[in-house]
Amino acid sequence: MENYNSLTWLLTLPLTAMVISWLIPKAVQRLYAIFASIAIFAVTVYQSAPLIFTKSGAEAAGMAIEQKLSWIPDLGMNLALKLDSTSIWFVLLNALTAVVVFSLRGNWYRKYPRVFTSLGFFLVFALNAAFLSTDLVVFYLAYEAVFIPMIFMVGIWGENQKAAAVFRFFLMSFLGSILMLVSIFYLVFLYHSQTGSYSSNLEDLLKITHSDEHAFRYVFLGFFFAFALKVPLVPFHGWLKEVYVNSPMPGTIWLSAVLSKLGVFGFIRFVIPLFPEWALAYQGWLVTLSAITVLYAALLAIRANNPKELLAYSSISHLGFVMLGVFSLKTAGTTSAILLSVGHGVVSAMLFYLLHQLDERRSELGLEKPHGLAKVYPTLFVALFVGVLASVSLPGTLNFCGEFLVLMNAYPVSVLCTILSGVGVIFGAVYMLKFYQQLGFGKTALELQTPSSSSLKDLGGYDLVLLVCMIGILIYGGFQPAIFLKGF
Repeated sequence: MENYNSLTWLLTLPLTAMVISWLIPKAVQRLYAIFASIAIFAVTVYQSAPLIFTKSGAEAAGMAIEQKLSWIPDLGMNLALKLDSTSIWFVLLNALTAVVVFSLRGNWYRKYPRVFTSLGFFLVFALNAAFLSTDLVVFYLAYEAVFIPMIFMVGIWGENQKAAAVFRFFLMSFLGSILMLVSIFYLVFLYHSQTGSYSSNLEDLLKITHSDEHAFRYVFLGFFFAFALKVPLVPFHGWLKEVYVNSPMPGTIWLSAVLSKLGVFGFIRFVIPLFPEWALAYQGWLVTLSAITVLYAALLAIRANNPKELLAYSSISHLGFVMLGVFSLKTAGTTSAILLSVGHGVVSAMLFYLLHQLDERRSELGLEKPHGLAKVYPTLFVALFVGVLASVSLPGTLNFCGEFLVLMNAYPVSVLCTILSGVGVIFGAVYMLKFYQQLGFGKTALELQTPSSSSLKDLGGYDLVLLVCMIGILIYGGFQPAIFLKGF
């Protein structure tokens, strides 16, 4: 493995940007946040380049960028960072999502703009720390730190029932965190009883011999519930609707595009390697739960009349596909899950970004009636159409490659669950076309073209450039998915 003492840049840069945001005038906070997030994204790409642009998959498989800093050596706790074929795409997705979020216009740049910018960069820092960490205690601390800016964002800039949303989000997150913390403590003390020293590093904990299989099952379940709540898998999704709908759009994008991936990453990085026997023992239940998530969330999306709610349930359904790949317990399945996670993150950020653009132009958009906005904002709806096609996994997009590989790897595990998940693809086309049709078309289109009813122009300028870049990622990944497959 190659070692580069440079991963701390991915942590210090967001923290530095957070501090500097308090020195920037309020009037230019959005401009500062955009430039700072682009700089962080550029550094992230530069740091990831040795892994991404290797000549062969075999070469990438043996590569990892690592860094270890001593923290509490007596307790075996270190800041152990690792950028490899698993974490690299989540870190890049986090950096890209930050650019998208900070590009949004909204009342968060009018009401306490410095607070919003600093919370956003702290969230980027906490997510990077979670995705890079191979020390379970450090991961847990970063996992908890992620909730702080999200709770403040919903509480300050949220809508309607934001107090209830904050309560549900905190309660479910806290419940999952406690279960994971107890499980981590058990592993650390078990390692100490077998070796005489403390360590919470993943590499050390993998050496534990399972003296009590019954207790180890409960440790596995502790991690499972923590990450299943974060994804979320059905039936652990009860908190999601209130939080997504009542969050400000930056919070919704972060939740859907990146925070949900903490659960996916947790299963891939920690749960499957630490508990392979129990993952295999429960595999039938796990793939069944994933298939149920795909179908049930898709049915909820079909029933939804709020665009934000529909996209929220769509996000759960697609994450059910991701978990189907993870629970296939194959290296190829893990690859397809990561690939689909990236595709889902980009599409989710793109769709919510475009929905916000529509909300700026037309408030209180519902799906009960047609709005006929496509003739008023043709460029915006062309971009939205591409996002819809990517969401329904049109061949030639990154999501198609991910879903196809997931189903291919899940088929040998459970034919029934694979078929049911395939039906979920059809349901996905139903609710996404409903979403596009109700917003874009209808008999009211001619009425809405009056100058007095159009407060903003069609999509253009910086917004259009950003969306073209996201579309480029989806199409390039759809035709060149091999870049995601290196290292597996």
